[in-house]
Amino acid sequence: MKKKIIYPLLLGLFLVGCAPAATQPSKVVPSPTEVAAEPVSQQLATPTSIPTKAATATETATPISTPDFSLIGLPSEEDGALVFDFVEQMCNAEWYTRGQDLSCPGDDSQSSAGYVMQLDGASQGLSSDINVLLAYTPQKNYETISSKYPTFTVQKGDRFRAVLACKEHTFCDVEFVLDFSNEKGSAGLKSWRYLFADEPIVVDYPLDALAGETVQFHLNVRARGNPVEAYAVWIAPHIYRPAP
Repeated sequence: MKKKIIYPLLLGLFLVGCAPAATQPSKVVPSPTEVAAEPVSQQLATPTSIPTKAATATETATPISTPDFSLIGLPSEEDGALVFDFVEQMCNAEWYTRGQDLSCPGDDSQSSAGYVMQLDGASQGLSSDINVLLAYTPQKNYETISSKYPTFTVQKGDRFRAVLACKEHTFCDVEFVLDFSNEKGSAGLKSWRYLFADEPIVVDYPLDALAGETVQFHLNVRARGNPVEAYAVWIAPHIYRPAP
């Protein structure tokens, strides 16, 4: 009985082992010619779209135009450059009198000790782009208001330029003084006496004697007449450097 069962089982296993394997579909590899014939859009995978940032316009610095100083009597400066502006640097300077240091800008409501401040050019009947420095001396006879500016290296050809006058509608009698100092000490350069009835003084002073030196300039004003009226203005005080 056992033999009748075993023989059919062995026969079945033998037949299964001899049966041909199931045919698997073979993968078709396209030839190079067929690949080249396909559209590029089918040959390359389409990348994921990445939004691009819109280009922004590059900011360009707006050139600072130099006022036309010829309108106030100074020489035309079209071929050179303004290299030091005493009004723009006003509060980087030290201001003082014989009695005390002064704040910058000063307070014209506390005028007895003297003060310094910037005025708009229009206050002098000029274009508003003309810088004006007002120096008011202490209310004592022959008192001086002084300054000491940051260091500056002078080059050959540099010139100190300004127009000197009284504040409009005042009656000053003052002396304007340009000095300098360095590690060797201080020295005077030039002074100009001005009375309210005079024409404004046009200054175009050469600095060649200091060429190559690093100095600190001093703008000083001394009262010569009634100190109550000593409203002295330096109009557009600056150092001009001619073109090479």
